[in-house]
Amino acid sequence: MKKFLVAMMILVLAVSFAFAQAEDLKDITVGLRGGRFSGLTGRMLNDGKGIEALVTTGNSGLVVAGLYEFHKPLKIGEIEGLTWYWGGGLHVGISTWWINSFSLGLDAIAGVEYSFESLINFPLSVSLDYKPAIDLVGGWGTDWFGFTGSLRYTF
Repeated sequence: MKKFLVAMMILVLAVSFAFAQAEDLKDITVGLRGGRFSGLTGRMLNDGKGIEALVTTGNSGLVVAGLYEFHKPLKIGEIEGLTWYWGGGLHVGISTWWINSFSLGLDAIAGVEYSFESLINFPLSVSLDYKPAIDLVGGWGTDWFGFTGSLRYTF
């Protein structure tokens, strides 16, 4: 449990320092994430760069991930509001399956997102992504099949 708390403090400090660098945030989004590791997602974007925090459950445990992402418009015909993104970060987790265990590892992410705002005049978006994760410490949070969908509201 002490390792988990130390790792959480490091992750919170890293995200705090990253947020402190962002001067004029363009978009703040929050939403739900569904898939093998389901949970909550929150993202802050500024000039095509973003920080995303994920709180997910799976394998009888809780995983918190922090990701740094790059976002670019995706031009497919006349479709407006389509973007693609990629990036990476860290995760920490704790599991109560069999015995209490701790995990710490690396994450990558790549996906596409569609904003419905131009279509229905409501700040809602949907995304599909692939987020593999590998544990460096522990071993229950590794996920090579991290295909997930998210539904987000933009403030």
